[in-house]
Amino acid sequence: MLDKQEDLAAPRNAPRPRPTTLRDALKHSTDERHQALDARLSALNLLKPERRAEFCRIQLLGFRSLRAACAGDAAEGSAVLHRQIDVLEAECGVEPELCNPTPVACLHPDAVAYVTLGAQMGNAMMRRALPEDQQTGPFGLEPDMAAWRAFCERMRSIDPDEAQAHSILRDARDAFSVFLAAADEVLGQPFPTEAETEAALPVQAAS
Repeated sequence: MLDKQEDLAAPRNAPRPRPTTLRDALKHSTDERHQALDARLSALNLLKPERRAEFCRIQLLGFRSLRAACAGDAAEGSAVLHRQIDVLEAECGVEPELCNPTPVACLHPDAVAYVTLGAQMGNAMMRRALPEDQQTGPFGLEPDMAAWRAFCERMRSIDPDEAQAHSILRDARDAFSVFLAAADEVLGQPFPTEAETEAALPVQAAS
């Protein structure tokens, strides 16, 4: 997916400018794992009930792990985090103990907020490709744009070289790894078959 801030006139192999805010550093630092997760999930054809169920279980496992890792405190994303889990539990139709999160070390609330608030917009984008009667569950939620803007504004005020910023960046990468691990647990093999990629819907995990 093309970053709206990308300079189309710049040479493709030109080094990226050094991030001047934590908001920019978050995007740069998590880009590799973000793209890996997008590639894994975008192979799922959400028009197929079994693939949609797998996608939702991956998200449920991931968000439950993040909630445990931040003790429910995801800064501006706290309400969105809890809402996502509630909706995914209803969508998956499983007892909580049947979908336990993978144990994860403590993660900074801002790292969890970045992934959580971005994921809600990814789901909203996917909703556009679904028939109206399938725009339910996590695909029926409207993203909390006020929370996302407030978070981004606060991140823009933080120097990425501050000591705390390094912890946030590390934990944001780890938060994406949580979802990659959940995808491995649900999907098993690391790459989909050719048949599974046909007519697959686009997926964006976070912005």
